[in-house]
This record gives sequence, structure tokens and C-alpha cells, in this order.
Amino acid sequence: MNKYNLSKKRLIIIFVFLGIFVIGTIFMFITPFSVKSTYGLTTTTDDGVIISFNVFEPQNGGSNKPAFIIGHGSMVNKEMVKGYAVELAAAGFVAVPFDFRGHGQSSDGERDDMYKDIIAIKAYLSSRGDIDMNSLGYIGYSMGGLGQTVIQNDSSFICFIGIGTWLDPTLRTGNSTNPLHVLMIQAIFDEAVELSDQKESVSIRAGIPIADVDANKIYGSFIQDNATMIYLDDDSNHLKVAWDADFIRVARDWAINAFQIDVVDENFYGNLRAIILFIQIFGGIGLFFAIVDPISKLILLSKQERGEEREIKFFRIESTEISLGKLSIQMIVYSLLLAIPGILIFFPLLLILPLAIAGFVVTLLFGQTFSFLVLLWRLGKKTGHSIKNIFKTTFESRAKFLRELILGLILATILYLVAYLSIGLNYLALLPSLMKVWTIPIFFAIMFFINLVYSMIMQFIVQNKLKERFQDTLEMIFLGFIFPFLYFFILLLILGAITGSYFYFGNFIPIALVSFTLNSAVSMFLYKKTGNIVAGTVISALLITFLIITMSPPQSGLSFLGRFF
Repeated sequence: MNKYNLSKKRLIIIFVFLGIFVIGTIFMFITPFSVKSTYGLTTTTDDGVIISFNVFEPQNGGSNKPAFIIGHGSMVNKEMVKGYAVELAAAGFVAVPFDFRGHGQSSDGERDDMYKDIIAIKAYLSSRGDIDMNSLGYIGYSMGGLGQTVIQNDSSFICFIGIGTWLDPTLRTGNSTNPLHVLMIQAIFDEAVELSDQKESVSIRAGIPIADVDANKIYGSFIQDNATMIYLDDDSNHLKVAWDADFIRVARDWAINAFQIDVVDENFYGNLRAIILFIQIFGGIGLFFAIVDPISKLILLSKQERGEEREIKFFRIESTEISLGKLSIQMIVYSLLLAIPGILIFFPLLLILPLAIAGFVVTLLFGQTFSFLVLLWRLGKKTGHSIKNIFKTTFESRAKFLRELILGLILATILYLVAYLSIGLNYLALLPSLMKVWTIPIFFAIMFFINLVYSMIMQFIVQNKLKERFQDTLEMIFLGFIFPFLYFFILLLILGAITGSYFYFGNFIPIALVSFTLNSAVSMFLYKKTGNIVAGTVISALLITFLIITMSPPQSGLSFLGRFF
């Protein structure tokens, strides 16, 4: 036990956090008890595309059950809309969220034929033998609104729920022989869909002037089989509509009224599942930080060194003549002034990188990396450290570098499993499909360089200006987060103002907030434990790589850039 430097207190802490994470994970996947979940199923479209899907259904079985097909938005996947599927299944529906072609775990195919993916899921439902194929519903989030193409000509769909998506003004209105109930869930700060456009479509459906259309008011009725409503909240944006518990509750209640079903489970589980998720993440993150020290000693130290008190040798760039406040201002100014040149330098790669969304993200990040390289060069000149020397010191020993690389990969795997089992399988998948796996080394290499340069500034200079006190640790995490976040925030805001669309701003900023905070904490902690930045850089680079590749459908850079013009 001692040779791994694991005290009883350390073991207790590790097992406590492990227990919390395991319990949270178990309850996350068995709540609610009334729902049976089946993951990782596939079917094939008539043009040969393999579609991945999950199924959520009532535990009590039965026959002639109503069903919902659930389509996700661009850049995301079926896990994004799992909350809707779980609540519908608890109510008594068979709910099938699926990955559109080119997204999630589905294979790629012609984008104009995405409607065929919905038809393939319908064929699966028909093959089960326990589904009422005249009682189908469809939920479309964002891009998933394209399902209206199928609904228009298929009377077996009697309910359409649009989440942060458009309403086709020509969509059939519904009547007693051809029913269709339509609920449009609209966020007041939605960056993709305008409320005025929704009202215009509803006015056509309801046959009333657009000025008379109000949100949160039903037009038509469930009795007449043509109920239509815009549900508008007062604080959400386009990303949040996929997860918001209030929206999910409204969608569930609308579906129950549209199908007039006998509800299996009256309870609503959205808020409870959010609490379980918090417990799961708390346990997982606590476990990760608790095992960093013993695993670091196991990988980096010899058997003789593990049982000894060892003073960690830190590489530092001493810049005593510049205060932390002045350095912070310089980092912000350099980022803003030199971002565009950095982006232009990287821009040709954006055109040839295989996944345009991932390429777009790394191109923006490289703008700040270039500015920090210039700042690092200037600070190095003042302190007698050349850029070449800083890089050389980081990789001075091949054997040491390999051990730090192995440490980073082991810890990255552990943190990835924590993220995947919590966030990944329930809110935002973190698993690239097989057809995109080959791109991982490309984006990992780019992200490794980006994170390496950032850590040279943050750990070698900024972190060494702070002390070991708790408040200084919190300050370091904040500083490590705020510089990339502020840069990303301003750049995406400017891009939105130029293009007239804040879609990427609204979708990327919440994800960036979480990612940059976690990366800052990991980099700071690993530097304290190892004296080097390699392991922390590996972890940050790998997690962001998996995230951006998962979110990126196959698309060329030229095609992506065409969306801005």
C-alpha cells in the first residue's frame, strides 16, 4: 500500500467519490423505474445509410402503443433530446430518438435525403408488432424540423412538436379524418428561429390575422383534431430548449392531450434526473482529482522515489517586473489585436480539414494561440528565455516526456469516461462515429499545440505569480477560464453581428463555459502535481477533440463558409 503512497485517508476519499459516482450513474440509467431503455440499435435506410437509435418505452409492455420519433438538431445527436424521450416513455409512449445521417453514430449519406432516416425509424416501429401505426408523433429539434416533410404526406402522424425550429406554413392543418396537433416550443432568445415567423405560420394555419396571434394560446382544439400553439418562455435560448425541464413538461402534456392516452406514470422526472446528474458529476470529478496524485507518482516516479518526500521541480518564467494585473491586460489586448492575423494564418487549413465545424473551432482558438506566442516571445526576451528554449525545456527528456504523455492519456481516459457516462449519454454525446475516428489524431495534434502554448503562459508565468492558498487556487482557475472564454465570447459576438446570425454564439458559449472551466482546473492541478504541463495539455486536448469531432457532421470548409454569405 505504502509503495503507491496511498494513505488510509486518501483511500477513503477515493472510494467515497467512486461510490457517489457509481450510485449516481446507476440511478441516472434506471430513473424512472417505469421506463425500459434500449441503447445502440441500428436500422438501414432505403439508400443504404445506417441509422443509430435508442428506444425508451413503458416497462409494462402491452400492445397497440402510440409512438414518437424524435429528431435532433445540427451539430448534436440523439442524446441531446433524451429528456423528451424519457418523459414520453414514462407517460406511456414508445419514444425513439435517432441520429440523422452524418451525425452521432449514424453513417453518412446525402443530406437532401435526411427525411429517409425518419422513414427508416418508422419502418422499425412497424416491424415491432406492438405499435399503433396510426398513432405516431414526431418531435423535431432545430434541424430536426425537416420531419415536417414526412408528416405532410403521412396521416399516421397525428402530432408534431417543434422545438426551436420552424413551422412550415403549408403543413396540413388537421381535421377529424386527418388529425394533426402542432406545438411549437419557442425560446424568447432563440438565435435560430424568430417568433414573428412562427406567428406568421400559425396565422395561416388558424386563418386569422398575424396581429391576432398570441403565444401560449391554443388555436383550433384537441376535440377538432387541429390544436396549434406556440409555447413561449421568458428566459431560454436555442440550446436550452433541448434540455429545459419546463419545455419537456409542456411537450409531454401536449402529447398526452393529443393522443388522449391513459397515462402510465403521472410523475415528471426532469428535475430529479438533473439532481442525479449533479451527484454523478460531483462524484466523478471528485474521483478524478483524488486519484491524480497517486497515479502521477506511480507513472512518473521510480519505486524508490514513491515512498519518499520529493520536491517537485517546476519550470518557471520569472517575470517579476510585470504584475499579474498588467499581464492580464496584456493577454486580453494581445488576444484581440492579433487574433485576426492568427486566424488568417490558420485559415487555409480550415478549407482542407475534414470536419468543418471542428475546423472552425480550432481556427478561432488558433487566433488566440498566435497572439500568446507573440506575447510569450516578448516576455521571454525580457527574462532570458527564447521560444525555442521554452519548448525544449518542456520536452527536455524523451523518457520523462513519454511518462508524462502516458500519465496524460490515462487520466484523460478516466475523465472522459466520467464525462461520457454523465453528460455524454444523457445530454451531449462525446463519442465520434467510426467514420470520423480517423480524424482524431489530426485534431488532437492541433489542440495539443493550442493548449500547450496556452499552458506555457498560464502555468509557467501566471500560476507562478500566485501562492498555494485556497483563494489563489480559485483565482487561478478563474484566470485560466476567463482569458479563452472572453476571447471566444467577443469573437463569436462580432461574427454574429457581421453575419446577422447569433446561432453559433448561442450554441458554443454555454459549452465553452463548462469546457474552459474544466480545462483550467485540470491544467492548474496537474502542473502542481507534476511540475510540467504535458499531462494537463494531453487531457484538455483529448476532451476538446472528442467534443468537437462528435459535434461536427462531415462537411467541407467551403460548404461551411458558404453559410455566412
